Parts: sequence; structure tokens; C-alpha cells
Amino acid sequence: MLSVYNRTTLLLIVLSVAMTALAAKSPLEQAQDLQKQGKLKEARDLYQSAAEAFRASADRRNAAAALSSAGDLSIALGDYLTAIRDLEQAVTLRQALLDDKGLSGDVNAIGIAYESLGNYPVALAHYQDALKVDRRLGNIVGQVGRLNNVGNIYFDQTRYMDALESYQSALALVNTNTAESWNSWGRKLTIGNIATLYQQLGLNEQALDLYQQISGRPENMAAAEYAEILLNEGVLYRHLGDPVKALDAYLSAQAMFRTSRNVEGEFRALRNIGIVKTMDMDDLSGAVQAFAGALELSRQSSNRRGLVQADLYLGEIFRRLHRYNDATSHLEEALAAAQTAGLIDDQWRAHYTLGQIAEESQFPQAAAAHYREAISIIESVRAGLGQASLGNDFLADKRDVYDSLIASELHQPKPSVDELVHWMERSRARSLQDRLASRTALIEPHLQAIQAHLPPHTVMIELWAGREDSIAIWVTPTSSGIARYGNDLEKRTSQFVAALEKDGDNWKQLSSGFGALILSGIPLDHHLVVVQDGPINIPFEALQVSESNRLLVEQSDVSYLPSARLLALPGPSSRRWLWPWNRQLVALGDPPVFSSDALAQNEHWQRLPASADEVRGIARVLPGRAEIHLGADARRSYLIDHRVAGVPLLHIGTHAVADPERPDHSRILLASDSSSGADYLFQEEVSNLDLENVGLVTVSACDTARGKMVGGEGIQAFSQSFLAAGASATITSLWKVADQPTATFMNQMYGSLAHGAPKAEALRAAKVRFLRSNSTLSHPRYWAAFILTGDGWNPSTRVIPWSTILVVGAAILALIGVALWLRGSVKAGKTAPRTELQIR
Repeated sequence: MLSVYNRTTLLLIVLSVAMTALAAKSPLEQAQDLQKQGKLKEARDLYQSAAEAFRASADRRNAAAALSSAGDLSIALGDYLTAIRDLEQAVTLRQALLDDKGLSGDVNAIGIAYESLGNYPVALAHYQDALKVDRRLGNIVGQVGRLNNVGNIYFDQTRYMDALESYQSALALVNTNTAESWNSWGRKLTIGNIATLYQQLGLNEQALDLYQQISGRPENMAAAEYAEILLNEGVLYRHLGDPVKALDAYLSAQAMFRTSRNVEGEFRALRNIGIVKTMDMDDLSGAVQAFAGALELSRQSSNRRGLVQADLYLGEIFRRLHRYNDATSHLEEALAAAQTAGLIDDQWRAHYTLGQIAEESQFPQAAAAHYREAISIIESVRAGLGQASLGNDFLADKRDVYDSLIASELHQPKPSVDELVHWMERSRARSLQDRLASRTALIEPHLQAIQAHLPPHTVMIELWAGREDSIAIWVTPTSSGIARYGNDLEKRTSQFVAALEKDGDNWKQLSSGFGALILSGIPLDHHLVVVQDGPINIPFEALQVSESNRLLVEQSDVSYLPSARLLALPGPSSRRWLWPWNRQLVALGDPPVFSSDALAQNEHWQRLPASADEVRGIARVLPGRAEIHLGADARRSYLIDHRVAGVPLLHIGTHAVADPERPDHSRILLASDSSSGADYLFQEEVSNLDLENVGLVTVSACDTARGKMVGGEGIQAFSQSFLAAGASATITSLWKVADQPTATFMNQMYGSLAHGAPKAEALRAAKVRFLRSNSTLSHPRYWAAFILTGDGWNPSTRVIPWSTILVVGAAILALIGVALWLRGSVKAGKTAPRTELQIR
């Protein structure tokens, strides 16, 4: 046994040798050692210092390598702007060295940084540039990677068919290079992305089948890449109702991210673990452990955003556990760090949860102060907040903050209608309001401003659904009031809509009872404007009016608005009249259905021959020029290529899918330009169409007025998306509609439009005709589904008839003839005197 002295001496000798060996290593090797130890920030700083030294010694090749490694580590640390700076310097050096192989990787990494920042157009450009370099080099494996990255950008932009095309191009390269060592990696990566796309579109069974095809990690696949697949697989299992398998996938992903020192990936895995334990397993202590792990991970990597998010999650969990001191401590830490880092979205979340704690602790004034501070932050940067950074799995969204203030006002002895209207309006359809406000001035969210913009003989009903109460504010041009409903509206709404969709007379009793509740105490008039909210997404026209025992549709037309501030939207066009040779209608109908189309297989769609007849019939009843595209010519490109801007009427007769859970899965079937397959217009794409000055968009398809209820936004249906694109009004459907009756209904509605009826009145006239038809079509299932959202009180732009032009033209010619005759007579009268003068 060595003595203590000898052991100390030996330790010093070993340490000296180790330090000498370390000193002998190059800066790049030292940085690599630090990286392997998980000291990412220290490694990144050393790479940056080494790059400066290499540049000073004119060693451009090693400088580029150091800058590339520094950029990669900055991406892992979430410091994307620093990553872009270093990688762009590396690109400049690679270009000077004609190092295309290194250039491709650096340009691709810049794309990753921009994608992480949400700048998808710039990221896409970099991925495409990297792809060009790989093609020039003949680097097939690089092409597979870049094509997948391009597909990921299209995926993020909700350009799902473009994403699928890019993934399929990558898969084709994989399938033609089966002998290559990288093939297993490329196949797993690409099929995993296709599975994720199917998962996003709600094709869960197909997605699961693909995931099962690529089970197991190939040796040449990076751990972080396979971990991403496992994370997506876990999300799928959770959506399929299997949280146990979801948790297993998340845990495996976490282990792989840790092995590869991918801090951002491990943080996301821990976050998903905490969420599934909270939401699906009621394991709050396990959730605390997961989020605490995420917090410690963020501290080790100096990831400020990760620190803030982990503290917010822990604060919410401790609030649910009624551990208010622990919750407050974490939330105050999150708030201070968010203020330092300028993380606005996280600041209001911290204030809101602190307000909840104060409210639950019976300190209402402190709670109100936090709520108002949260709203102040939201309002100060309203248009720029965008989507919440943490998602809405169990943390608050913006709408919750406003609802807390509204509920507080309702608890007052005499609630202020103006105060309620103000906060209700500020809390709803936020993205749509902000988008429209950039093009036109919306009215102020106050009672008097709304009253000033109400058309004559109009009543507005503004609904609000809170956690414990539901109300309606009714407003006329001269008066207002509050109607209270209680908290059972969601159940009654679903029962009523379900009865309307089915045959039988059960709907009548529900219409009577529901109508007595919803309409009681509201002074009805010829026109009704309904601002819907929460679960109260019903066709008011099918409600029975107690006083008259008639349906509301028999005495009032109804328009629906996402927000009362849209009352001030300008009309569809400054032109009230069109010449008959101007386009009045663009219509698409009856696109082909392909059995090989994976997106259509679950829907069991068939061709819609009546929709083609519907389009032709509409064109016949309208006096203006109609542009019709049917069958394989009903192409998506007509809508996305700015070809319909300014047309008064746009009609689409086809199939559609509305997903009540994922709005970006909702889609409208159209034809592709190649005529070899189907194409789809996804709901998020609709918002980016150019529909400026389009007076009315009618989507004659199933379920297009349905969608997910999103706090602060309302029902995320196609109707809102078409309004966001610039249309003045939309007609969409609340449930599945039959082909032939729909064609008849639409022809009748357009006939009224052609004769100058306001849009809501034209829709009402068609509904009343069906209701009083003494046939099966009188049942609401055939007519109540169609609702008008937007400007229903103005008529569509009318067309000057050819007959009028001919009459006016004939009158003008007659006047010209008379004028010429009179002129000739005057000339004849003046000739004689001249002759007499000449004789004299």
C-alpha cells in the first residue's frame, strides 16, 4: 500500500502528464473533447477562438471547419443568430477554397437555423441551394437529406402536397440506391417524414403502418435523427389514445438525444414526457420530475428560453398541486428571465398563472392586477405575438386572460355592457382582426361604435362562453342588454345540431326549447347579426321563436361574424354594377376522385355529377359572364395563381374534410394541373389567397363551417380563412350535405342574388322555399346547414343586362337620329335667306 505522501506525489505526476497531453492537443481537438463531455457552450466558444487564430495565420481550411462546428453547436444551444453569423463566414471561406462538399453542409446548417427561427422562405432557399451543390457533386446521400429538409419546410408552411412530392423524390433516390451503406438511414428518415405528414393530416392508421415499417435504428443513422422519429411516433400514439406507448417512445427519444448531446432535442422529449404524465396519466409528481429535468438541462446548457419554459411548466404543475409557494417561486423566476431575454409571450403567461394563484388564494385584487398586466403585455405587441411558444397542452392561451376579466365583471352587481363588449371583442378572432386591420380600419370595440355601424332594422347578438357561465349581449342601434344562459350550452348545442342532421321530427322539440332559452328577452327584427363563441355554433335560423311559434328563418335573415368589429368592413367593390362582358362568376366543380389517393381513401368519396349541373345552373341564372371549370379542369392553380381577385362571386362545388382537432388538416378537393391526380387546398393556404374585392365565396361541400374551437380565435373553419384572404362574405356548411338537393338549393339562392337581393336575404329566401316545399326537402337537414359569414346585408355586385344596354343604345341612336334631322332642318331653313340676299 502506498503512503499518503506517495499517493499524493503519484497523483501530481499523473495530473502533470494529463495536462501536458491536453496542452499538446490542437484547439479543435480540445473543443471536440469539451463537446463530448456535454459542455456545449465552452466547446462553441473554443471553436470560435480557434477560428480567429486560424484566420490570423491564413489557415482558411481549418478556420472554416472551426466556424462550421461553432455554428452547429450554436444551433444545439438555441442561439440561432450566432449560428447564422459563424456559418455564413464559413460559407465565404468554403467558396474561396472551392470546397463544395463543406459548402453544402454549411448552407444546409444555415437553413436549419432559419427554420428554427420560423423564417421558412429563407430556410427553403438555403436548403434548395445546398441541394443544387449536392446535385453538382453527384452526392446522392446529400440530395436525400436536402430533399427531406425541403419537404419539412413545405410541411411547416402547410404546403402538404408539395412536402409529399419532395419526400417522394427523396424516397425514389433511396429506392434506386439499395446497395449503398446509407440506404437504411435514408429510408428510415424519408419514410418517417412521410409518416409524420400522414399523421398531421389525420391518416393515423397509414402513419402507424409506416412507422412500424421502419422500426429499429440503423447503425449509420444519427441518434438524434432517430430520436426525432420516436418523438413523432409518441405523438401519434398519444393521439390514438395510447399514452403508455407514447411515454415509451418519448423516453427512448430522450435517451438518444442525451447520447448525442442534443440539448434541444432532450428538452423537447422531457417536455412531452411531462405533458403526457399530466394530461393522460394524472401523474403530476412524475410531471414535476420531467420538467425539473428539463430545467436542469437548460441550466447546464445556458439555454435561456429553455429555463423560462421549464419554470413556467413547473409553476403550472405546482399550482395544480396547490403548492402555491413553489409555484410562485418558479413563476417569478420565469418572469424575471423572460423580461431579461425579451420573451414577451412567456411574460404574460407568468402573470396570468400568478393571477390564478392569487384568485385561488382569495386575493381577487391581486389576481385582477396580474390579469390586467398580462393583457397589457398582450395588447402592446398584439399583432406580433403569433402562435404561443409553448403550445396549449395545459398552459393558458391568451383568451383565458380576457375570460378571467369578463367573469370578474359579470360578478359585479351591475355589469357594464360597454366593458363586457370591449373585452369580449378584444379577446375574439384576434388573428383575423389583426390581419384585416392591416387593410382597412375596423371599428372600435365599444358599444356606441357598434351601434353606429348596425344597419337599420338589425339586432346583433354577441355570445360569450366562459368556464362557468355563458351570456349574450344584444345590441340594437338604440339599446342593449344582457341575456344569461348558464353553463350547459355545449351539451344542448350538440344535441340540437345532431337532431338537425338526421331525419325525423326530434329537432322540433329541441328547436322550441333551445329557441326559448337563446332568444328569450332579445328584441328581434328583420335582420340578425350573430357573433358566435365557444360551443354555440348553431344555425339560429332553425330556432323557434316562442312568441310566433315560427322558425326564426321565417321572419329574419341571419349573418354570422367572428367579431362585431367586422361590421365596418367595406363592401366587395367600389363598383356597384358590372358590364355584362365582365366576369361575374368563377366556379369550380366535380373534380375527379382517385382511388389511389391516400388522402381520399378514408373518406370513401365518389364523383359529384350534380355539382357540375349546379355550376352550369348557376351560370345560367346569373346575367354576367361566367368562367366555369369542371372535372379535371377544376384545378387548384386557378385559386392560388391570383386569377380570381375582384370577381364578385366565387363558387366551389366539391368534397371537403373539416378536422375539428387540427385545422391545418382540413382541406378542399380540387384537380391537379397534371390531371393525373387529385390536389388539395388546405385551410391555412386559403388565408393566403388573393380574394380582394371578392363579394361572396360559396363552398358547396360538407362540413366547411366546422372546425376546431381555438381560444382567442373562435371556430377555425374555412369561413374565417376566406374572410382573411379578402372575401367580404362566405357561405359554408355545418354538416354533410347531399349532392342533388344542394344543387337545387344553390340555384335558388343565386337566382335571388341575380335579382338584387342582399346576400343574407337571398340565402334566407332559398331556405324558406325549402322549408315550405311540403316535401322531404322541408327538413332542416337539407337547408339549415348553410350559413353566411361576413357581410350579408349588402347585395352582390349587379350586372347591367344586355336588354338594358340594347334599349339604351336604341334610345341613344334615336336621339342621334332626331338631332341629325333637326340639324338638317335648321340648315334647310337658313339656306333660303342666303339665296335671297344673293338675288338682291
